[in-house]
Amino acid sequence: MMHRLGSKKLAYQQGIARRAAALTSAVTRRSFLSKFSAGALALSLPVWRNLEAQAQTIPVPKRFFGIFTPNGTVTDQFFPAQGPHGTLPAILQPLDAFKSQFMTLKGVQMDSTIGDSKPGGPHMKGPGAMLTGGWLLEGSFTGAGGPAGYANRVSVDQYLAQQLGQDSAFPSLEFGVDIQGQEPLRVISYRGPNQPNPAIDDPWVMFDRVFANLTPDNTNRDQLLAERRSVLDYVSGELTTLETQLPADDRPRLEAHLSGIRSVEHQLDNLNRVCMAPTVGTKVDPYAKENYPAIGQLQMDLMFQAHVCDLTRISTFMWSNADSWQYFPWIGVDEEHHALSHLIDDASQAKLVTINTWYSQQMAYLLTKLDGVPEGDSTLLNNSVVLWGNEIGVGDTHTHQNIPWLLAGTAGGYFSTGRSIDFGGQPHNNLLLSVLHAFGLESETTFGAPENCTGPLVGLTA
Repeated sequence: MMHRLGSKKLAYQQGIARRAAALTSAVTRRSFLSKFSAGALALSLPVWRNLEAQAQTIPVPKRFFGIFTPNGTVTDQFFPAQGPHGTLPAILQPLDAFKSQFMTLKGVQMDSTIGDSKPGGPHMKGPGAMLTGGWLLEGSFTGAGGPAGYANRVSVDQYLAQQLGQDSAFPSLEFGVDIQGQEPLRVISYRGPNQPNPAIDDPWVMFDRVFANLTPDNTNRDQLLAERRSVLDYVSGELTTLETQLPADDRPRLEAHLSGIRSVEHQLDNLNRVCMAPTVGTKVDPYAKENYPAIGQLQMDLMFQAHVCDLTRISTFMWSNADSWQYFPWIGVDEEHHALSHLIDDASQAKLVTINTWYSQQMAYLLTKLDGVPEGDSTLLNNSVVLWGNEIGVGDTHTHQNIPWLLAGTAGGYFSTGRSIDFGGQPHNNLLLSVLHAFGLESETTFGAPENCTGPLVGLTA
């Protein structure tokens, strides 16, 4: 056990070291600059151009967040008009500040799970298909429409983890909030056929797993960052002095290098500011219905911090289980979410809008945190893919058509956000394949059930 924890801690510290070292690898010895006179420097501008390129070529990772909320939506209050985002409908109003940074995808459905011959009821089928593009195996889990088993394929988060996440301390992390309930209602992540990857819905358990034994030695971290800044300060000071001795034609190139150094210093400051273990506070019952909002925010904070510290680059987040029985007294809704989702009277529909608007507020909380972390010339949000989905489209019909999908972040400029697109009934396998392509896996031609994948969604890319 101690060896395993020590290895993870070492991986954590090495990750920080790699990120900091990458910023300053161009210059490692103070004596390097001391050998340059102004004339020699002028004759060595190709060297400086190379140093400038190294200083500014800082790899920025892409990250994936798969977000699940249950029981469908109220369609006309979720999907905006097709085209560039204007006034958002009620459910998405909390995301107004981010309307240039997300897309809503109408007409994308879970064809892979549709069919009476496929095991499970609609609430059971949805989580198994959402990220896998497959369906449920035969099994003994009971419930409405059961029995059924687990999903028959790997999910897109785990495929990304297998292909791209092995250098992280945690190839993936799975978060949840009160996901009690029967299998397979409480699983969206799968390592393979019949290999569920359940979420942890107790933030104190998650903290112990990710942070408690992995918190870096602050003294060592601060010393490392101080050493990096010391090199940068020296280089910056020397170059500033030498700049006055250069011919006018050469000064812009040196100034560009100085700008790169200042950018590196800024990123080191951000690394020092945000990469620290979060605070979880005194433990409360994570399954008490009234604690749902607080537990959700705590879990989002833990997920955010795990990504900021580069402990993982792949994560999923389940708000309750499919077929959720949560109620929401803090927003004036005392009825069960699932029971309300079956009702079509105006009062019940208004309460469903209130519930889904609250979930949208939670998305806004997460996006605000992600967008507040500078990375390169952008932010952590814009370098990520945040995919928000559901197990069904509408609660009263249990349809798997027209799932309420929202995709935030551009994956480093890959996606063109700020609009709503109606795909007219395309399989969601195409969406999952588009996610793989956004992460550089463009050689993949299908994902999930091949018969339900016709290629990436056309029109998503920049």
